Amino acid sequence: MSHEVGASEWLANLSIGYIVLSVFLFTVIRFALHPNQSTIARSISELVESLIIAGVLVFMIIRPFFIQAFYIPSESMEPTLMGHNAGVSSFGVIYKHTIHDHIFVNKLIYRFENPKRDDVVVFRAPKAADKEDNPPVENTLIKRVIGLPGETIQIKPDSHGVIRVFINGKPLIEPFIKEPMDIQRPDAIYGVTAPLKLGPNQYFMMGDNRNNSYDSRFWGPLNRDRIIGKAEFIFYPFNRMGWIR
Repeated sequence: MSHEVGASEWLANLSIGYIVLSVFLFTVIRFALHPNQSTIARSISELVESLIIAGVLVFMIIRPFFIQAFYIPSESMEPTLMGHNAGVSSFGVIYKHTIHDHIFVNKLIYRFENPKRDDVVVFRAPKAADKEDNPPVENTLIKRVIGLPGETIQIKPDSHGVIRVFINGKPLIEPFIKEPMDIQRPDAIYGVTAPLKLGPNQYFMMGDNRNNSYDSRFWGPLNRDRIIGKAEFIFYPFNRMGWIR
């Protein structure tokens, strides 16, 4: 796997230009519908005014600073976050149903505290994480925080031959992963071929579906300023609603 589709949602990624243009057009419509006209015109005018207020609140205040919605397009965070289509996946797994979790991401929390180990976060991946586009782009990905600033990461077999993550020489207990890690691919070099000490603002990110995740093992540590927010809640599909752990 040399690439991951970014976690995104059309409404969550409308450019500010489209938003401003939409507000302007709705405002023009609002003033065009004079309040002294018919009952229907007044009703439409009130509806347009409500849409303007809602649009400003959602797209110019709530989305940039508080909460943003994303959907999960790939399998890299399963079983914590589901993202696959019915049929045979690119990894040869057969799925009976299509499931793509839709989540809310808290964009405010990391303004007051630093990410913690095991947090599931959305971030702007470095261009090194994109091997398919030419030129490479900075996709929006979602992974779990595994290594914290100043720690030494190493991914190697334990005394029983099981490949595990070691932090400062001690193995992590990770009940959330889908399955034990297979033999690491040749291009998984960070923290695999040798211990990796993280810098003061660096984090090591990994997917819960370790054998199907293109993460920090392949493209290196993530800088703190690339983190967008913490994935908090699954809101769709309804049978999977709940807090993300």
